Amino acid sequence: MRIFILTICTLFAMSTAAQAQITGGIKAGVGSANVAVRDVINNPSDYAKKESVTSYHAGAFARISLLGLFIQPEAVFTQTGGRLESGPDATLANQVAEIEFNRLDVPVMAGVSIANLVRVQAGPVASMLLSAKQDGENIKSFMEKSDWGYQAGVGIDIQKLSIDLRYERINKTYENSTDQSKYDLANQQLLLSLGLKLF
Repeated sequence: MRIFILTICTLFAMSTAAQAQITGGIKAGVGSANVAVRDVINNPSDYAKKESVTSYHAGAFARISLLGLFIQPEAVFTQTGGRLESGPDATLANQVAEIEFNRLDVPVMAGVSIANLVRVQAGPVASMLLSAKQDGENIKSFMEKSDWGYQAGVGIDIQKLSIDLRYERINKTYENSTDQSKYDLANQQLLLSLGLKLF
């Protein structure tokens, strides 16, 4: 009986895999990124105002579609960051800090495809920090090398072209044991991507 059930499950899995559509390609785009600071401990700059900067990303994607549902893992190099201006109560008034991140992001999107044209999607993002700078100084050693975040958005497919608009948020923590300073960074982006399906 177990062999019979196992055989049925195997045949069902093979049939499902045969019906699944697999596509993949490359993608690139721009975004509007900012960094929000909170829970500041022992830092001379009480950052209050945040400004957006232009971010860039490029990478590759694969998409497995079945019965109107899909899973889309990606590997994307991202250059992002933001500008922060200290608040009126800060020790260093009117100081502007520029923060830059280079990351390797691995989003895994899941969603629904409507009429093979419009996609609604969301999913987690594993993010590996490649470099981090504040006003040109390396701060990577004060931050975790990897973090998790999420993306959510919509997409449109036109033949071999794939267009996506997504919101992304990845939280990071800065901790400097030398001056005992610590704060949380929320790197947020609104991403616009253009993809080209190669298969």
